[in-house]
Amino acid sequence: MAPGKVLGAIVGLMLGLWIGGPLAIILLTFAGAVAGHFYDNATAAPPENPAEALETGPFRNPAPEPLTQEALDEQAQEHFAHHLCALFIEVARVDGDVKRDEVRVVREYFQEQLKYGPEALDMVRLYLKEFIQKPPALEASIAACRDELPTGDRLLLIDALYELALVDGDLKRSEQEALRLIAKGLGLTEEDRRAVAARYLGTGQAQYARLGLDPEASDAEVKRAYRQLATTHHPDRVSHLGTGAVEQATRRFQEIQDAYEEIRRLRGL
Repeated sequence: MAPGKVLGAIVGLMLGLWIGGPLAIILLTFAGAVAGHFYDNATAAPPENPAEALETGPFRNPAPEPLTQEALDEQAQEHFAHHLCALFIEVARVDGDVKRDEVRVVREYFQEQLKYGPEALDMVRLYLKEFIQKPPALEASIAACRDELPTGDRLLLIDALYELALVDGDLKRSEQEALRLIAKGLGLTEEDRRAVAARYLGTGQAQYARLGLDPEASDAEVKRAYRQLATTHHPDRVSHLGTGAVEQATRRFQEIQDAYEEIRRLRGL
């Protein structure tokens, strides 16, 4: 027991005995012990770790107040914007420098589709600026969007990413690969991605027909059909039949070549 507390209890006991009566003895002994306790605390050496005094002393830090629903919503919005911006920047930068029109498309998506206000849009602008300078880890952002968005919203996100990719002209192969990677990471099927792409690139029905295929053909089937037709209709195979046959074969060969190149563009092959 601390010395001050013992001494205080003894003094209180002596006073109680001097005054007389059991109640006075009990009360004064207790009062002396309490006074001694405060004396011990006041004269005690400070703890080696100051944090211990804050945790155990009378001035310890109070427990943090619970966040309001508004604050929780703001945190969720900030978290979601962080991951969305990462995906947009990946598509925008994969073919080179991020352009002003691409940043505009991203801001319009947050403003018009997600209904972000001025303060939230400022936050988006800061994220975009940060990610342009140092791209974030894409896998984590894809996983977060997959976990937080229902399927319909994930399709809308891929739609917006296609719009972004086409701002600076034709879809590049690097952009196609990035979109394919993101769509797969979001848990969308290849058919889902192609359905979205068709809104911007067309379906290529005529091109598939020239190769004797339908749009559901696999990439391997497309390549195989092209090789077979290109071999069959190569102008050199009919050179012995005269100029007219060569010209006709050349036109057919070019149609096959053009159809295949268009399908490659649509599929990002």
